[in-house]
Amino acid sequence: MPDESAPPPVGSEPEPSKKKLRLKVSRVEEDRPRIRKRVVTTVPAAPVPEGAPTAPHSDRVSPLQILADLGRAGWASLRELDRKVWVWVGLIVALAVVYGAWTEWRKTVVRVRVELNDVRLGDKPEVLVLYDFTERLAGLKRDYGRRLAPIRPQIREMERTLVLAKADRAGTVEKTRMVEQVLNKETAQAKTVFEDYKTSVSKLWIEEAGLLDKEYDDTRKKFLEEVEVRAREVGLFYHPEEDADLQQPEIAANEYRLALYRAPPSIKMPDQFGWIDKKLSSWRAFEKDWNARYKGLGSRAKQLRSPANTSIDERKEKVGIQAKELEKFRADSLAIQKEIEDYEARLKELRAKEEQAKGPFEEDLALLPDSFLCVRVPLDADAAEIVVKDKVAAAAPGTLQIVVRGKKNGQAAWVIRPLEPVPHQRTEIQLKDADFQPVNDWLEE
Repeated sequence: MPDESAPPPVGSEPEPSKKKLRLKVSRVEEDRPRIRKRVVTTVPAAPVPEGAPTAPHSDRVSPLQILADLGRAGWASLRELDRKVWVWVGLIVALAVVYGAWTEWRKTVVRVRVELNDVRLGDKPEVLVLYDFTERLAGLKRDYGRRLAPIRPQIREMERTLVLAKADRAGTVEKTRMVEQVLNKETAQAKTVFEDYKTSVSKLWIEEAGLLDKEYDDTRKKFLEEVEVRAREVGLFYHPEEDADLQQPEIAANEYRLALYRAPPSIKMPDQFGWIDKKLSSWRAFEKDWNARYKGLGSRAKQLRSPANTSIDERKEKVGIQAKELEKFRADSLAIQKEIEDYEARLKELRAKEEQAKGPFEEDLALLPDSFLCVRVPLDADAAEIVVKDKVAAAAPGTLQIVVRGKKNGQAAWVIRPLEPVPHQRTEIQLKDADFQPVNDWLEE
């Protein structure tokens, strides 16, 4: 039987029906030991009788052991790789790092930072990137402006009237204060004039009249004592009056004369009558002079009273005039106050109508962002980064705006800024309290 693997004879063609056989030669490394493959056959487990307790499985492998085995297997497979593979892997990683750094360096970012004290941004602050909604906002303002057009002039006129009325009230209050001040001054001066007059008259009657009274009493007592001593020396039966009201010079002289009629014969009657008459004449002369001086005090008191009365009358007249003016100003002040209360009530009604007319404005305005929204960026740690890519990058230049919403003094306040990124650069927009404008102020423009 000829060998099929032998080459065909020279000059003959191989048969097409026979296939050419090739031998597969495996490379054998001389230094590598041969490893015999281990054939593992599965031995069926013995059947477990029913009702028998199941023993715990002691060959369970823990997850940590599985991970450790996988790690060792992976490391072993990596060690078997060729050095050229590692070189390519390192080159690919380096190119990825360089590309990532270059992409990050060329990124266009707009950073929005807020520094607020009075404005509150709510629980979930965010920065809205909106397409240009200027025309829609202008139309909204125009619609509400038409609603407020009939009310606004009335409010302005009422505010001006109220300001003028308050100015009149302030002027009237000031006039009232000035009149009260003048009235108090005139009253004080009139009281001072009266007190000065009273003090002068009291001083006149207490001091000078007191001295005259004392002089009168001293002279009277001296007269009575001299009469009593003379009667005792002469030896007359003389008994002066014990009642203080009856101890007068005339009464004492009469008692002395009566005692002379009962005197002893040795007493010279003409001499004694002459002495008592002389003493009585001296007393009458003193009394006449004393009365004249006392009347002089009355004339001086009248002279003091006359200018004092004139001054007091003038003061009273001035006080009366000031009191009438004060009463007039107080009545004017009450009337102006009543007008102010009426103006304030009317202004309150007009403002209530204004609030009712512009009430839905904030709600309609809050719907605009959803209609023109491009992207939302959360505002974390008072800062947000707007990366110019995708829809932001696809928008035409000058058509995007940044909107941040909050509340200022209890009213809704917005800040609107155009988004103007610089290509391949990082720019920053800083927002403060003054940048937030209450949305109701837009209706005043």
